[in-house]
Amino acid sequence: MNKSNEKDFFDSPSIITYILIGLLIVLIILSQSFAIQSHLEARDIFRSIINHNSIYLVSLIYFILIRVKFGKKYFDYLNVVMFVFYLLTTFASLFTIFQSFGFDSILNLAFNVLITLYFGYSFFTSTVIGKDLKLSDSPLAEINNGQYYYLLIGIIAISLIVSLVSVNSFEDVVVYLLEAIYQFMFVRYIYLYKEYIEKKELEVSKEKDKKEEKVEEVMEDKTTKEEKPKEVKRRGRPKKNKDEEALK
Repeated sequence: MNKSNEKDFFDSPSIITYILIGLLIVLIILSQSFAIQSHLEARDIFRSIINHNSIYLVSLIYFILIRVKFGKKYFDYLNVVMFVFYLLTTFASLFTIFQSFGFDSILNLAFNVLITLYFGYSFFTSTVIGKDLKLSDSPLAEINNGQYYYLLIGIIAISLIVSLVSVNSFEDVVVYLLEAIYQFMFVRYIYLYKEYIEKKELEVSKEKDKKEEKVEEVMEDKTTKEEKPKEVKRRGRPKKNKDEEALK
């Protein structure tokens, strides 16, 4: 991320990644509080973490890696892995609707579908994959960055309200609130990255236009010089008229 494009607190991509890492660690710990309180074996607790927090674990690994040299080098590959995982999560939420149909499951599916499309559109449009697939000209580009962002924020808010209505314990309230904050921060991270890419592309486009204008000016000057009539210079004394020679 370019530091010149960073803003204060939530508008700073660097700060967002650190906040997301902290949120994910707290979420994974809190969501397993019941397993720990039940005095399960370490193996069972680990299996519970893998089964119920796979999305958080993958996200945690992703955000930790992009803070180190290795992750920055293979950033595009990490985005592909993240996209595939969210795609699998979307399919899983689709099957969940058939098992337990409800408003919360519909909201979950809508969120997963939209954030998967948003993630792919934001992170792959400027890559070789995105250019080959022509993502910039695809139907995904019909919705701009801000519209994706506010649609997802709306879904997160409604989903949080629905979840809080049905909870029975304070621990569940805390977990749902943290999940909503994490989702908001993750959406914000995608939004800022797409905004950064759009600014970068705009700067490249402006530089390209300036270069083309300079080339056109040079060509015009060259053409103007070539079109000017050349003055014919005569050497020696001018020839005298025949009448003047006769008078002599």
